[in-house]
Amino acid sequence: MIFLSLIAVLAIMYWSSNTATLLQRDGWFIWLLNRLRALPAASSFPLLPMLLAFILPLLTLMVCIWAIVHFLSINFLFFIYVPVLLYSLGRGDFLTEVNNYIATANRGDSVAASKLIDDLRGQAADDNVSEANDWKSLHTQALKVISYRGFERTFAVLFWFVIAGAVGALLYRLSAIYREQTTPHSNEALLADKWLWLIEFPAVRLMGLTWAFVGNFDSSPLRDSLIDTENSSMTILNNSLRGALGAPTDLYIKPESEPEAVIIVEQSTEIIVEQTEADIEAEENAQEIIEDLVGISLSPQAEPAYSFALVKSSVPLYSRSLLFWVGAIAFATLFI
Repeated sequence: MIFLSLIAVLAIMYWSSNTATLLQRDGWFIWLLNRLRALPAASSFPLLPMLLAFILPLLTLMVCIWAIVHFLSINFLFFIYVPVLLYSLGRGDFLTEVNNYIATANRGDSVAASKLIDDLRGQAADDNVSEANDWKSLHTQALKVISYRGFERTFAVLFWFVIAGAVGALLYRLSAIYREQTTPHSNEALLADKWLWLIEFPAVRLMGLTWAFVGNFDSSPLRDSLIDTENSSMTILNNSLRGALGAPTDLYIKPESEPEAVIIVEQSTEIIVEQTEADIEAEENAQEIIEDLVGISLSPQAEPAYSFALVKSSVPLYSRSLLFWVGAIAFATLFI
């Protein structure tokens, strides 16, 4: 039933994306959240509104699922899984927003492009929000935001839907909405960020692994990202995406130790030659990945065109990732 519901939702999103928009009305949750924040105990126990805001809708959903299974049939869960999953998908049209940024960048309107990035970022936790002073830094920020929003709007929801059904998908979406409804830098916002980071933890690592499979596996920072418990989901996803595209990233680069005096000149020269060859090979791989995804070949030194090509390449790589898991889930259902 999970797989059938997943296929139905993906088909609806492909042929009639407006259907999800009709279901994605968050006024009821915002109303509930405001009422819970007004409780007398909320001032002394800030965690209470968040807990109740999640428990009440999820408990209602679980009662509905139990009633359907108990009084009807498990097959009828399809009719509750599909609308709940559609509701749980991210708000807005991700592909349209990315294409709007690309079109704006092609027009050379940096002010409008910067605003599009800020709007797409929203309240998402970002370890380093720097001001973009040129197109290279603007495209770099865009790729970082795109890496997270594509994950948050679809992949994370589908991950929890497969793991925990409609309850898992709804829990993730309510967690994301709750974070968006907090005041930036407040205690409530910090609590929401920590909770969302925790629930995103396994999905972020799986997203990075998937990008590595469908992109450049050798340059993906898999081992470092798996054990990274310090950086935000956006930062980890950004570096995973850049690695899958063969692009350089400085997040997990370890400082090299100074060569000891006992190392002879020949050894030092050999190390330099090997490093140069590795850099050339990495650059060639990066060019091949981008050429495969968007049909153009650029060197990392060709800025800002190279950074812009990374932005364009992110969408087809993301689509490949979704198709990869749809195929994997379909294959798995043959043995279940």
